[in-house]
Amino acid sequence: MAGSGADIWGGSDQLQYAYQPVSGDATIIARVASIQNTNGWAKAGVMIRETLDANAKNAMMAATPSNGLDFQRRRTTGGGTNRNTVAGAAPRWLKLVRSGNTFTGYQSNDGTTWTQVGSVTFSMSTNVYIGLAVTSRNNSSLCTSVMDSVSVTLP
Repeated sequence: MAGSGADIWGGSDQLQYAYQPVSGDATIIARVASIQNTNGWAKAGVMIRETLDANAKNAMMAATPSNGLDFQRRRTTGGGTNRNTVAGAAPRWLKLVRSGNTFTGYQSNDGTTWTQVGSVTFSMSTNVYIGLAVTSRNNSSLCTSVMDSVSVTLP
């Protein structure tokens, strides 16, 4: 998957997003096999968005080329973005779980043993979009990321 865009951050996102609509609780898992270093803060990972608008509420578990693994979230439409960051780089398994209005991000070396990176509770519509996101953090170039072993689980 390849995408450009200024960033997935702040009050508005610019990204490439491959998604499917879901209703209610859901889990998405993907292995980020690689991410091109178009910027140290380029991102590739799993995301849940309330809408497809650039300023939508969202939660994301992402890998960056040189700044670790991020669990990030925008809790209000158009609001700021916050994150929890831990050390790590691709290849890495990422998991994002929605349970009610609680969103939890995990990372794993092997896709079996998971370590929680962060969790947050905020209201989001029942009907949302779940999928894979990539941003280059550089509008003039594409960031190519290889993501595989993708699964979406609904209760």
